[in-house]
Amino acid sequence: MVNIMEKLYSQYYLKLFSFVNSRIQNKEDTEDIVSEIFIKIYKHIDTLDSNEKLTSWIFTITRNSIIDFYRKTNKYKNNIEYQEELYFTQQEQQSTIRELSNCIEPIINSLTKKYKEPLYLFQINGLKQKEIAKKLNISQSNIKNTIFRGKKQIKEKLYQCCSYEYDSVGNIIEFKEKGNRCNFC
Repeated sequence: MVNIMEKLYSQYYLKLFSFVNSRIQNKEDTEDIVSEIFIKIYKHIDTLDSNEKLTSWIFTITRNSIIDFYRKTNKYKNNIEYQEELYFTQQEQQSTIRELSNCIEPIINSLTKKYKEPLYLFQINGLKQKEIAKKLNISQSNIKNTIFRGKKQIKEKLYQCCSYEYDSVGNIIEFKEKGNRCNFC
């Protein structure tokens, strides 16, 4: 595997560096991205079907890595515009979370004891799953499953009474009641 990676590195490094740098135009970021690309190649080389597809596969990884870079850093936006948008998005999100949190506690209280106590400790008190397991004298994997299933029940109850609007990364930015069917909010 090491010999293959050395060959790939010597064959593709300059091509990838030039390709990435033409789109990023920052040497340090380009070096980081190319390093990440080779790590991805190393981790997933065994998934490649044939050598004929090698170049297109490597450049697909490269394009996706460039897209990931822009998503992570948000460098495609004007910095001031981005900061203003981020501030207002965070304000909206915090307001929505405060409103929703008023619904969560009554929903948790409506669940059976099996879910109520672990979820209350997790969601309301902010304890870690390991701490909850120790406090309730239950295995950590059991607590993990209980919390997962309990969250699913909370989500189902929330969807029964409200509809939600999400931002591009899946955060709730707005919710509306679906009439008078909500017993919690």
